Amino acid sequence: MTAAALPAVAYGDPAAPPLVFLRGLPSEPGRARGLDALTERLIVSGPARTHRVYAVGRPAELEPGATMAEVAAIYAATLRRRFRTPAAVMGVSTGASIALQLAVDHPGLVGSLVVAAGAAALGASGRAAQRRYADLLGSDHPAATSELAVATMDAPLLAPAVRLVTRLLPGPADPVGLRALVQAEDGYDVRDRLSEVSAPVLVVSGGRDFFYPLKLAAETVRGLPHARHVVYLKRSHAGVPLHPRFGRDVGDFLRAHSGVDLRASRPIPYP
Repeated sequence: MTAAALPAVAYGDPAAPPLVFLRGLPSEPGRARGLDALTERLIVSGPARTHRVYAVGRPAELEPGATMAEVAAIYAATLRRRFRTPAAVMGVSTGASIALQLAVDHPGLVGSLVVAAGAAALGASGRAAQRRYADLLGSDHPAATSELAVATMDAPLLAPAVRLVTRLLPGPADPVGLRALVQAEDGYDVRDRLSEVSAPVLVVSGGRDFFYPLKLAAETVRGLPHARHVVYLKRSHAGVPLHPRFGRDVGDFLRAHSGVDLRASRPIPYP
């Protein structure tokens, strides 16, 4: 498929080591907008204390029918051009799926990896929700963003307010490309290739994650040669990267990853 541009938004000290951050849906190309921009700054605030964070969205004008391996190859080309040595990579949600696919297919490009609110495959409920989301995007339905937000937060009492607020927000840029990415993740499953990941990995999970349930995340950790698992027991999918400990846990891992064998580590549970 045709290589697409991957512009980045940078945070932190330009002289610090790089960390490539792959956004979750809607994973806007270029600069995140509105509430997504605010959330992004909160997510990267911890890692940006020690790293130069490059926040990257989805490829612009991603072609329908793309596979997750093809999507990861676009990011791989960008990393090869931009960095001389393997880089730290952090992905959230669908960004975490791309990051794991990248680490499987292009292990020499990933020095360390943070998988936040993600796993080696979508859970059944998450796949069903994203298929509905793709259908709504395909029909240009105004409820597409609202329904994804409700599933992401997994808070039934707040659902009416979430639907109201998100319908006031601008729709996604390039909905055709967004739908192509959502459909690419529908076929994503690297569970049988996790042993090919050479980098140390931190998997950060929520105990109430609707899209990547804890059982699937734990299976992912067991399949990785060098992995540590942090669990925020009471957090939904959206709450994982906003947990008060997230920045500290990620920062500690990034500083300590080099040369560490994490295979024997037990899950670290937090409320």
